[in-house]
Amino acid sequence: MSPLYFVHIPKTAGTSFRKACEDYFGEKEVVYDYYPDIEETSSLIKESIYRNDDFFGFDVRFHLERKKFLSGHVAANKYVCLFGVANTVAFFRDPVQRIVSEYNHFVRHNNYQKDLNTFYHLKHAINRQSRMMTQVPLEALGFIGLTETYNQSLLEINDRYGLKIKQVQLNQGRSSQDIGYDLDDETLSEIRNLNEDDIRLYHRAEALAQQRTQLFEEGKPYTHAALQDSKPGMVRGWAWYADTEEPVEVAIYVNGHEEARVFAKDIRPGMLQLSMPRKGYVGFHHKFSKPLEANDNVECRVASTGQVIGRYTV
Repeated sequence: MSPLYFVHIPKTAGTSFRKACEDYFGEKEVVYDYYPDIEETSSLIKESIYRNDDFFGFDVRFHLERKKFLSGHVAANKYVCLFGVANTVAFFRDPVQRIVSEYNHFVRHNNYQKDLNTFYHLKHAINRQSRMMTQVPLEALGFIGLTETYNQSLLEINDRYGLKIKQVQLNQGRSSQDIGYDLDDETLSEIRNLNEDDIRLYHRAEALAQQRTQLFEEGKPYTHAALQDSKPGMVRGWAWYADTEEPVEVAIYVNGHEEARVFAKDIRPGMLQLSMPRKGYVGFHHKFSKPLEANDNVECRVASTGQVIGRYTV
């Protein structure tokens, strides 16, 4: 299998996952990037990235040394070009719970002495999940895990990549991630208002994870896909199968009736930095036989599975 790139968003069960991966792959096969001044950051990262600013050289050494896994508190776009978006994974968590958990972590381990209100107004704490996903569409990520359903996510990751990673729980401030933090209404409202981008991102991640789980339980393959343009005269998007490089056949419906079928095999130059499958030939488009009218409903599905790619109303 190809090496995995784990975007470790703080306080999303990421420490449990990366340590489980370290146990599975072996300590010598994993590489960490947790900022240049952190002891856990691997010497390969410190030398190639922070000292020499040489990403290509890092990639060469990573493969020559037969490394299998990279993890770090870094934005997804830092290494996605090297590993490919299909091999990039991340866990997401309810934004309010994540922030409170990070605050408690800072109090326990960083001797942070200010209150929660001060902490959640810090720039680094606001919309942290969405900022770490800048320029990388959620739909394209090789795998989206949820903290709240960690065990199920781990089961599906193992199935997707042919792994046998075991469950490990570390760096938890509470006995269970299923138990939420209780906050007063004013604090809850303020955190939500400050983190609107993260809340929108989490709802999308949750919907995508649920869609994938449903297909997993039905024994159907998952397709990474999204709509790009939704106009009265044309629809555009991209799609690729998670487990094969065959082009995806997309069924396009108007008001519940099938209008056309097209294959996702157009080049998408604007997405090539993601190092997508099929060398970027994953796009699809369709011009409607006649312009759509107001309130017409358009829906795109994967023809072979019925998975919904997207829908919109004119």
